[in-house]
Amino acid sequence: MYKKTMIASGIAMAVAAMSVMADGHGEDEGPFADFEISGELKNETAVFTKDGTTIGAASAHDNGDLMKSESSARLFINGVVGESAELHAELRPVRDGEAVDGMKGHENYTQQDWLRELYVDTVAGEEEEIALRIGKQQVVWGTADGMKLLDIINPTDYREMAQNSMDESRIPVWMVNAEMDLEDGSNLQVVISQPKENVFAGLDRNIDTSVRANAANGADTTTAAGHSQGSAFVMKGVDSITGKTNGFLNIVPDLGSVAAGFYGVFGTNLQHSSMTVAQFTAMAAADMDGTAGNGTGGADGANPMGTTIGGYADLGMDGAMILAAFAGNYDSNLNNATNSTDWGVIDDSAFEYMGNATFGTFDAFVNARSQYVYNMPDDSDVDLAVRLKRSLDNGLNYSLNYSYNYDKNPIINLSWRDTQGRELVKTIDANNTISLADIDGNVYGGAAAAGVDGQLGTADDVTDRFATLRFEQKVERAHNIGSAMDYAIDTENLGAVVLRGEFLYQKDVYQPVMDLNSATIVNDGSLVIGDMTDALKMEKTNRFKYVLGADITVLTNMMVSAQFIQDRNIGHIDTGTRYTTNYATMHPSNGFQKAEENKEFYSLFFSKPFGAEQ
Repeated sequence: MYKKTMIASGIAMAVAAMSVMADGHGEDEGPFADFEISGELKNETAVFTKDGTTIGAASAHDNGDLMKSESSARLFINGVVGESAELHAELRPVRDGEAVDGMKGHENYTQQDWLRELYVDTVAGEEEEIALRIGKQQVVWGTADGMKLLDIINPTDYREMAQNSMDESRIPVWMVNAEMDLEDGSNLQVVISQPKENVFAGLDRNIDTSVRANAANGADTTTAAGHSQGSAFVMKGVDSITGKTNGFLNIVPDLGSVAAGFYGVFGTNLQHSSMTVAQFTAMAAADMDGTAGNGTGGADGANPMGTTIGGYADLGMDGAMILAAFAGNYDSNLNNATNSTDWGVIDDSAFEYMGNATFGTFDAFVNARSQYVYNMPDDSDVDLAVRLKRSLDNGLNYSLNYSYNYDKNPIINLSWRDTQGRELVKTIDANNTISLADIDGNVYGGAAAAGVDGQLGTADDVTDRFATLRFEQKVERAHNIGSAMDYAIDTENLGAVVLRGEFLYQKDVYQPVMDLNSATIVNDGSLVIGDMTDALKMEKTNRFKYVLGADITVLTNMMVSAQFIQDRNIGHIDTGTRYTTNYATMHPSNGFQKAEENKEFYSLFFSKPFGAEQ
């Protein structure tokens, strides 16, 4: 079951602040004579306000259980390090005793990186007209409330979603940031930065990259927890990839073991049968026995498998019960139906989504493995961003922004591989049966690997003829063209009203496209026939996003800001059988939810200072 969990109590308290000025001894003491060190201590504590289970969690929590207990310090170091050069550093030691393993403390390129910032400000040029900031830093271009539109240079740590401020969740990276004022009053900024990606609970650079395989005898040995299992902020889309129960990274080895079990019962008939999972689960017990009068006592029906399985028929088990018996030995979401009556009524498990997959296809899946791999940018790769900012005499302020960078959202590509990592050739025949072969023509699967005696699990098996489903995480380059502008209008009733907008056009970003059920089209991949590599594909699209906002000041000094936000997917796909799925929420429990072509959001923000110091 998948339940929404209400997390309402996030308590953050600044405990202490300090400021220390190093005792300098004159200018002759060197460049580090005067350094200013300041800092703050903070604790954030959060509790669950309802009983329930977070997405992908192994167990339920109770009302009042601690969700978070994070203590951190921020230490700021500033000082002169030479002529026309100043250094800034920010250190952030942190520890969260309630976090899941891997998220308790320091981790590079997250919001819990101990070395958060380290850069030097200096100048260059004959007249020192170019301001340079070199080092680990963050560059903020956007001005929208509560969202990042033009902030496309630094990645974001979404492991706690929107619970943290943008400053804290933004991930500083190494870069060269150069600015210069032009003769017409414009400001030109060029940023060359290190490409890094957004991180999410359950999807980061700590995922186990070893091959996941069950034992040769079918024993479930891939029982490790899902990545970031137990985090309160795992999204359903991530759970579908790396989750212990619903993640296909963990489903595939169990699917391979069930396929091997099929082979053991059905023998070589498995390889050649066009009988589908749905046809098998609909079979009554009598249909499976070759001897009249056995099983349920009724007349035997036609058995498309071409063999008898009287042992199960004698137990009075229909096809769905037999499938449940096979799948019940494993801890992933293979099958939720218990008999032929409830099988496929609601598709929410792997076998139910693969109803038209043939037993010949499952021969190709025998003893399948899975592996998560990274194909991320090298340290020599860079992102490039340019901004021109100008103010006109009529009061209009605007900027023109462009970047050619690796998109911050990682994508996942699926492919079948051999033991050497080479991509396997996939073939779909007229019965929509899938077969896999390597580039040398060697077929993979049960019949191919069984050896001369035709039996799996014996000494003459061809042990390297089992396929591995690779989950390849990568980021792709995209063009980003944007603009921001604001203009103040004096009104009689409301005083000054600031109108503002941000606009971003993204070319060649990627969208996940799901194909669940195009089984009527021969040689067309979809999940219903078991074609996992074509069922979910990353395809190019273009997006246009914009924010329109207005700010006013009321009650002396209360700022009120209203915004309209729209995200338009220009290349949105929805043919009924193939559609753009929602990357964040796609899940077996919701039919791998379709994404909206246009998303609209509205926001209202109030800000008012209090106290004598405002």
